[in-house]
Amino acid sequence: MAIEWTELQLAELAREYSRIGYVAGELWPAPPEHLKPEDLLALFRRIPDGAGRTGYFAELARVAR
Repeated sequence: MAIEWTELQLAELAREYSRIGYVAGELWPAPPEHLKPEDLLALFRRIPDGAGRTGYFAELARVAR
């Protein structure tokens, strides 16, 4: 079953990608499938501004533990 995102969650996700420093076309690994939209948004909120892929990888590693 696919997890559905609300429009508000998608808008917040776009803001978080921008804040973190995602570069269009840059390949980032998919988050773990078990994360719900609110969990993934919480993960992104913990990534420092401008941390980009490095910050994303660090948070994914914390989630995987």
